[in-house]
Amino acid sequence: MPELPEVEIYARYFQRHALGQRIARVRVLDERILGATRKATFIRRLTGEQFTTVRRHGKHLFAQAGERNWLHLHFGMTGDLAYYCDPAEDPRFARVVFDFDGGGHLAFEDMRLFGIVDLTSDPDDYIREHAVGLDPLDPALRLRLFRRLMEKRRGAIKPLLMSQQVVAGIGNLYADETLFRASIHPLRPVDRMTPDEMKAVYTNMRRVLNEMVALKAGEGDYPARMLVQHREEGDVCPRCGGEIRRTIVGGRTTYFCSRHQR
Repeated sequence: MPELPEVEIYARYFQRHALGQRIARVRVLDERILGATRKATFIRRLTGEQFTTVRRHGKHLFAQAGERNWLHLHFGMTGDLAYYCDPAEDPRFARVVFDFDGGGHLAFEDMRLFGIVDLTSDPDDYIREHAVGLDPLDPALRLRLFRRLMEKRRGAIKPLLMSQQVVAGIGNLYADETLFRASIHPLRPVDRMTPDEMKAVYTNMRRVLNEMVALKAGEGDYPARMLVQHREEGDVCPRCGGEIRRTIVGGRTTYFCSRHQR
């Protein structure tokens, strides 16, 4: 599932290939991908416009195409973007295609149809109306605010990190990586964490996400020091030599070190 770092790369891809291009035609190849926007409305409001701004918030991507007219993309489990010049090369699972005046095409692909393509008049209104939490890389999310958000909650730390109503954009993989770096057990009750432990989660959350964005932008491999390279029960922890264990937290498969994560 695309998480914040993947969607940040999609936003940069969209900016590189779609901004400034006039939309000559909109093709909705599968109406099931559309959210609350009807097909006819979607096509009418985008045809003839051009994308001028792109913005990411958590796992959501917004692109402005006219006054109070924003394309909204959520990538679900298998969403992706593809830019190409030959219309005969429409991707197999293309659900919506934007044909540009310049001859290029941008497709939103989604094999499993868990994604959403629709319109909103304002991203901030959408974020508020859908109770989407703060973006973890937003400069406004300082440590004090992060602590305050967590102090209002009860339960294990991992599901809270993954709650899109608390902070938006962290999924299973990067929640595990954050807690591995912070030396916090994924089942640790948030109300039993010390201020220093909460700071470690906050600091490593931002560090992990920034590192992942940089890695994906450069198409580099995950370093061996990262948990993502050791997600197998019984593997050796690259940090302390402990045993990597597997469990289920909040319905999600979870990997952690049995020695240094407490």
